[in-house]
Amino acid sequence: MRTPEILLLGGPNSGKTHYAGQLYGRLKRRPKNLKIRSGDGSSVNLTALEGVLTNLEDGNAAEHTPSEQYDQILFPLVDSKNNELDLYWPDYGGEQLKLLFQQREVPAAWRERLESSNGWLLFIRLSSETTYPDAIAKLASLPEQRPEKNLRQETWDANAYWIELLQILCSVANYGITSKESKPPLAILLSCFDEYRTEGKEPKDVLKETLPLFYKFISSNWLESNLSIWGVSALGKSLSHDSNDDDFIDDGPEYQGWVIPHNETYENTDLTAPICWLIDKTT
Repeated sequence: MRTPEILLLGGPNSGKTHYAGQLYGRLKRRPKNLKIRSGDGSSVNLTALEGVLTNLEDGNAAEHTPSEQYDQILFPLVDSKNNELDLYWPDYGGEQLKLLFQQREVPAAWRERLESSNGWLLFIRLSSETTYPDAIAKLASLPEQRPEKNLRQETWDANAYWIELLQILCSVANYGITSKESKPPLAILLSCFDEYRTEGKEPKDVLKETLPLFYKFISSNWLESNLSIWGVSALGKSLSHDSNDDDFIDDGPEYQGWVIPHNETYENTDLTAPICWLIDKTT
């Protein structure tokens, strides 16, 4: 029987590097609900992740990962019920996903990986997303105001970007665009969630307020039981390359960071929770 495979997807600067390092630190030093499968440790790119941990142990942010240095990472995992899962980063640097969108061309390796995947883990950093106001509604309310010239935006609105990208991925993976039942479980991780002050709000409400069209798209095209939205702060706070944060130095990075589960408002220190949710959906 084939081991289920989950793809972790996200563009550059979406928080994947710190999440990868923190996940590896927990699996290595504080395994709880998940651990690296015995005998498969060589499959993990230790050089990439150890470098992230080293920076965090000094209380500093990790360096940006060059896209050409570590193009992919594989975590062979097993949960407390002995369910096995391969967590796969097909694009650790995040540049390939952006090129896939820009060029509308999907390499054979990506096609094979998407077709064989059983679930998707998608990173979105809301604070880095670009959105535009509703110009038509604004003009309708103020008809006397007209733009002096036609201003064409070079950057896609994030709502349109993520809708288009998911449609590309679904098409390549041979999932019906309009069929809810055919699509894989999708966990959306709203990364760097500590950048928001959202006390009392569920992550899905924050996504709905920030990217309403995208939220409507995923709600309409995924089964409710196969969709979850999480707030994630892999570090629990912002670090710089020379912050030398005492909490990370004294306690260790494996004690930092949290997630806010789907349909909840509290912080959970188990960074593996979104992965465990996907395991439950794919096993």
